Amino acid sequence: MKIITADKLPKWKSTIKKLGQSQIRVKPKEKVEYYISIIKKLHQKEIGNYSRLESIRSYLNDGQPLLIEDNEYLKNQFIEFQKVVGDCEVFDFEKKPVLNKDSAEPQTILIDDVEIDPTSDFISLGKTIAKIIKDSTPHFTIGIYGEWGTGKTTLMTTIEKNLINRGILEKAQKILPIWFNAWQYEREENLGIVSLMKKVAYAMAGHDKFAPISKTILDGLTIIGKNITQNLVQEIISKKGNEIEDGLEQKIDYLNKLYQNSIYFDGLKKLKHQMEQLRKLEGKEYRVVIFIDDLDRCSPKKALEVLESINLFLSMHGFIFVVGLSDKTVTQLITQAYKATGVKGEDYIKKIIQIPIKIPVWSEEKIIDLIENQVKKNIHEEYSNFLCQNSAMVARVVDYNPRQLKRFINNIIVAFETFSNPKSSSKIKFNEIFVVKILKEEWSDFYKELANSRAFRELVKWMISQPRELKKYFKYLNSYTEEEPSEKKQQRFLLLDRIAKESNGHIEQKQIEILSDFDYETWIFLNHIKDVLFGIKDWSVINSVMSVVEEIPYELPIGTNKSPNEKTKN
Repeated sequence: MKIITADKLPKWKSTIKKLGQSQIRVKPKEKVEYYISIIKKLHQKEIGNYSRLESIRSYLNDGQPLLIEDNEYLKNQFIEFQKVVGDCEVFDFEKKPVLNKDSAEPQTILIDDVEIDPTSDFISLGKTIAKIIKDSTPHFTIGIYGEWGTGKTTLMTTIEKNLINRGILEKAQKILPIWFNAWQYEREENLGIVSLMKKVAYAMAGHDKFAPISKTILDGLTIIGKNITQNLVQEIISKKGNEIEDGLEQKIDYLNKLYQNSIYFDGLKKLKHQMEQLRKLEGKEYRVVIFIDDLDRCSPKKALEVLESINLFLSMHGFIFVVGLSDKTVTQLITQAYKATGVKGEDYIKKIIQIPIKIPVWSEEKIIDLIENQVKKNIHEEYSNFLCQNSAMVARVVDYNPRQLKRFINNIIVAFETFSNPKSSSKIKFNEIFVVKILKEEWSDFYKELANSRAFRELVKWMISQPRELKKYFKYLNSYTEEEPSEKKQQRFLLLDRIAKESNGHIEQKQIEILSDFDYETWIFLNHIKDVLFGIKDWSVINSVMSVVEEIPYELPIGTNKSPNEKTKN
């Protein structure tokens, strides 16, 4: 293997001619990050083979030498990307990515992409599931259970990474991973049958051993399309009066032959036989692993079609399914689809999925780790420093959900870029938007009073300093008691109530009620952000900013067409 360092690396054309099938190790680290940035761009526009691009990214992350044909593949896909977006950027080994944006440049948002470096729990679980897939008879379905934004796709990608043999070309791999993003085919007829099987067939087509099976699948799909069937039958009927009986029978025989060779009948038997022969002659290691993602984004009908299509493959050895789904959402979809017959979604799922695996629970520590080791690298230092300083509170606000974390940060960045006018006398700072966003998300009533009452702001500012008059109050907050939560709140309210009585009406009872909800840790947090909070000059501007970063509530029940207002009326 010929290794070339970055300082001696020539341009593309001469490199390809000289090295043929040799390998290139690109140094230093910035080169690797440049290639990964290219892969991210391709993913965003859905250009290139997802599995192959992720495989290349895995090689790069592991410090493995990159095959020159992978370099060529990246170059060609990037050219396609340029055609789509009209970009003139040159794909060049010598180009270095911009790792940190200048503060004067517009800030980019965080892309909801698969995590390149998943947590240790995801890595460990990915290896375990991959080992099950490799060492077990390929005749089962694995369910990756997790709610919205918890990392189902990241875990599935980690599994795939551990299935691929890095020393073998894609077309020679014994395990063929195939990705099927169900929601992308939502509008197509016969989603579960046609779209899924075409995806499998096309992925098999370029493989050394699976290619013959690809042809069988495509041949078997000939008659399935509803329009094809209707057109053939209508043509036969329309010409019945003009043709002799033998000609009509010949066409009917041809139609029956197509049906017989379809994937529902002899086509499925042939597929099963071919897979058995392949594994018998070439080795039991050969298998196809089909990753089905975003199932819970489909309509009830389409989600059910995908699940039912899995049954076609489960009757034969050689196929394994890994399905990412929200158990709650999908079971509701199925229950709704079978409402007339009374079939329960959870019972149906159990018949399809033999190995249920739950996504590791995201804790405060893991969200903090994600912020400090992943998110921090992708946003400007001015943003990331304050984010890391308050990472524990951010983790709490986003309910320990990685996707919600990115949405939270993106909201703040968009608002800051919109309202931070350098020429304005009341210039909004990023830290101010950040802090107020946390307050509104976590304590909405507190935020409203803070924004609309100067007296309340002065009271909070005074309390944060923990004056002598409140020494008894904060001592109580910081002491352990065996009281029930309701009793603790009542005691806090009684200790603060005298403040309202002594304020001559400036402080209202409802404001004391709000403050009595706060525990000692909340006051510590408020003390930590006090300089930012009480440095805000114009709260009317802050209110305008908050209207931009307001989260849209999604409370409609599954399957309804009613608006939130209509739902309330009923």
